[in-house]
Amino acid sequence: MKKLIVIILAILFVFPAVLLAKDVYVKGYYRKDGTYVRPHIRSSPDSYKWNNYGPSQNDSELMNPRLRDSDKDGIPNYLDRDDDNDGIQDDYDKSQYYEPNPWD
Repeated sequence: MKKLIVIILAILFVFPAVLLAKDVYVKGYYRKDGTYVRPHIRSSPDSYKWNNYGPSQNDSELMNPRLRDSDKDGIPNYLDRDDDNDGIQDDYDKSQYYEPNPWD
């Protein structure tokens, strides 16, 4: 009986963030300048930058945003607090997904 209570409490207190986090499907639309934006999935808006999916690199990432890993370190963008591995956390980084090379 105690194990059942512990499991129920774990579900209620440990997993609510996972249960409340929802992806948002964005329908395709035209911008004011006439550019078409394809349908895609994005993270639910909140006040943090670090848990966003980031830009897609190919068609498979467009509809599977949890696969996106900008810095190729094996940690998906939505779990990685430093998406470009520059040592600055994403919430404080001006260019969170791409750090331009100053020598280019």
